[in-house]
Amino acid sequence: MKKKILAGLLTVSACFTLGSTSFAASAPTTTPDSTPVSNVATSQEITAKGTYTEVNIEMQSGTWRYIPGNLQLVSNDGAIELYEDGWVRAVKYGWACVFSYDQYGNILAYGIFVDRP
Repeated sequence: MKKKILAGLLTVSACFTLGSTSFAASAPTTTPDSTPVSNVATSQEITAKGTYTEVNIEMQSGTWRYIPGNLQLVSNDGAIELYEDGWVRAVKYGWACVFSYDQYGNILAYGIFVDRP
């Protein structure tokens, strides 16, 4: 349990750090019609353009999830494969950080934790 909490804190820290770089602002802004990703925990902060929300997702190796929005892979240790159509496949034990942008300037930072099956 302590390892998961520590991994969550590291993911949140990495997402905040990497999300504040200049390339994050250049993402296109369209949103497909889709089903939302179920989340485990969220936190939210208001930015100048919109909101910044963190969502932690736990997945088992071999499972798939859909993440809506314009996606940007911020960090990945090989745990996931991110496809252009928004699908994420959990490949192996580890974690990744994916940003999702919408047309209103809102940012969702997904911390994806992949556990062993």
